[in-house]
Amino acid sequence: MKKTLFVIALLSLAVAAPSWAKDVKGLYGLGYFRSEFPIGGRAWITDKVGADLGIGFSILSSDNPGNPGAEGKATSYGVDLGVPFIVHGTDNALFFVRPGFSFASSPNPVLGGLDNRATSMWVSGSLGVEYFFTDHFSIQAAHGVAYKSVSPGSKAKDLGAKSYSSIGSEAFGISDIGFHYYFGAK
Repeated sequence: MKKTLFVIALLSLAVAAPSWAKDVKGLYGLGYFRSEFPIGGRAWITDKVGADLGIGFSILSSDNPGNPGAEGKATSYGVDLGVPFIVHGTDNALFFVRPGFSFASSPNPVLGGLDNRATSMWVSGSLGVEYFFTDHFSIQAAHGVAYKSVSPGSKAKDLGAKSYSSIGSEAFGISDIGFHYYFGAK
């Protein structure tokens, strides 16, 4: 119950906060929020609410040194969705709250081979800052908490591996500094 009230309070603050910020309504851009999903973008739907989409993928093959004993090829993929809410802004910077949802699926070659699919899902809440160097280019940094749930795949479960979940702060590094190049508006 406390969590629900906290989320409602944050959303209310984001919607009710006065708009001193850079006018972002109508901007849409290419860039990324999470380094795990580097192909993506952001669109600002209103002057306070945006939408993020990021995807990531890789193709693994048996000659990849990271897959000892695996044969064949397999694809890893993932998607990240988020809704940034501007809490406060200035002429060049935005402070935002971003709830998000991510899903990823990849082969688990160590336990079950390349055809065994491990999946992970996480729900996150991030606080971030997006700084505009020009009218069209910005960088951002964010940090928050995430609930993660991981399933090792059915073949791995047959070998004794178990699903697990965790909650904790999200790791932050230089590759987690996102960027966007915007089009539209103005």
